[in-house]
Amino acid sequence: MATARNAGRPRAGGPARPQPDVPGVEPLGTVRRSQLITTYGIGAIIDLEAGSFMPSGLEDWAHATRFASLSISEPRLQAQLKVTHFRAAPILEVIPNSFGKVDSRKTTPAVRFPEWHECPKCHRLGVEEAPFEAKGNRLRCVGCGVLVNPVRFVVACRRGHISDFPWSWWAHRSYPDGMCDRPTLFLRSHGSSAALSDLYVECVACKGARSSLGDAFGAKTFEGRRSCTGARPWLHDREDCDEIPRAIQRGASNVHFAVVASALSIPPASQPAFQAVEELMQVLRHIPESTRMDALDGFAAERGFDPGELRAAYEATQAVQSGDGRYTDAVSRAEEYRALCTTTHDDPQAGYVPHFQNDARPAEGAMSRWFDLIGAVSRLREVRALAGFSRIEPYPVAGERILDAIADGHVSPLAADPAPDWLPAAEIRGEGIFLRFRNDRIEEWLQRNPALAARAAVLDRVSAAVATRRGYAREYAITPRLLLVHSFAHALIRQLSLDCGYSASSLRERLYVSEPLDGAPAMSGLLVYTGSPDSDGSLGGLVRMSDQALLEQVILRTVAGADWCGSDPVCLETDPAQAGERISGAACHSCLLLPETACEKFNRELDRTMLVGSHDGTWTGFFSDPEDGG
Repeated sequence: MATARNAGRPRAGGPARPQPDVPGVEPLGTVRRSQLITTYGIGAIIDLEAGSFMPSGLEDWAHATRFASLSISEPRLQAQLKVTHFRAAPILEVIPNSFGKVDSRKTTPAVRFPEWHECPKCHRLGVEEAPFEAKGNRLRCVGCGVLVNPVRFVVACRRGHISDFPWSWWAHRSYPDGMCDRPTLFLRSHGSSAALSDLYVECVACKGARSSLGDAFGAKTFEGRRSCTGARPWLHDREDCDEIPRAIQRGASNVHFAVVASALSIPPASQPAFQAVEELMQVLRHIPESTRMDALDGFAAERGFDPGELRAAYEATQAVQSGDGRYTDAVSRAEEYRALCTTTHDDPQAGYVPHFQNDARPAEGAMSRWFDLIGAVSRLREVRALAGFSRIEPYPVAGERILDAIADGHVSPLAADPAPDWLPAAEIRGEGIFLRFRNDRIEEWLQRNPALAARAAVLDRVSAAVATRRGYAREYAITPRLLLVHSFAHALIRQLSLDCGYSASSLRERLYVSEPLDGAPAMSGLLVYTGSPDSDGSLGGLVRMSDQALLEQVILRTVAGADWCGSDPVCLETDPAQAGERISGAACHSCLLLPETACEKFNRELDRTMLVGSHDGTWTGFFSDPEDGG
């Protein structure tokens, strides 16, 4: 568990007050380390018992995460994101005999946000200075003597800036005399309904200065009336911005969309020698290059490695990190795909356990009609790194393009430094099942069903229109192959959650899909895996299902279950041209949709008709093709 501490209570965009140089502080609350990479990452809003807070930027993290034990390495991902290493969030340490205080040097810093609070008794609105005062980590209403709550509304823009809702301006926006010198604001309700329009802000210092909140959440409410403040509370600064701000709920899902890049640890980087080199890199990068090999030889002798093996691992690691942009999402996925198609059983060495273990074997029985290879991944490690975030709308971007997206203002940075040399990350250790589709059967299926290309083209046009409207570049085209693999992955996860004991939210997909290009064969594979960032793995229940006899029954039940949906015939007859920004065909909560943590494409680019065929017989599904006998 990681904890947050208050790094000061700055005005939005103002400087934080310095922390006293003492180790003991009262913690604001606790969150899981992995949540600081996704849901509660830098720039997000966390509701804790002590109030509402926002994790600060990397400069504030630097001291708490400088310990070598918090360093994480994954050479391919580091090369892709152009950093030297990753760091895990610190773990809470309670100081003995300190009445619950924790070591501030090992906590995650945060700032109070929003600053504005409401008294639950008198409904006064204000900030800490007046009419509220600090009581430990909480604020208290001076007049009523009760603890106050953070306001429900904030203002944000598409460039990631966020600030307090302009309560004083809103109360006086239609008042003929304008804003008074000392506004005294209250949040009132007419009491006739629970609608937002029933709430209004009133300034009792100005008779008649009040304004309803009914139109506060319009997309163009502030257009031509107020500009974005450019505030970045997580960095304690502000910048110029010409975007139109929007009012949003403090706890809404569109306050923070984490931009996360990830990679699996695969051979050779998963092998013990490479792990040893990665552990030494924090030291090696600070010593002269002329003595690095001597240091490696000394470490090899101490731990029982072959010196030549460590030297080779060091040189290979350096070659990856100086790859001059060679590592892209596409290249990384292709390498993982090849690793998952290969049996790997490396032995532990010198106390280092290999990160990757896979048993790849040909598919047998009924499965061989659709798949040619099954992989039982009994040990895997995934590194997920937080590289930025967006607000209002998600901004899909490949890992190698994140720095450009930050420079263009589409993704918000985690640090004031435009190119930090490290990023926060988490290690996920677990197990999985890999399935490789038969490419020859996919090609035959596509040739027999030419209407599939037109179906996918509709979704591709919708996707292109959404990308143009939101201003991001698409990295791939939507094809029948992608819809098939992705839709089956969702159907399989839903079935596995019933058969192996894991909930759907604890399983996750990783797709390997590409079309044939320049002589390279197509990729048509999927990995369903589970893992935990706070332990050494999972319990083996998922990889057990890769047994041929068990997996065959799971796949047959998956195919049979996909043939029917509780929302049919409406679901199966869905026109993808009318799906809007869902960018899916036949897919709903009764058949294919999964928890957000399980899907890497935001529950988009799905179509159950790829599995079972169209409602009118225009095309057959991959699993119901008559020539398969299915």
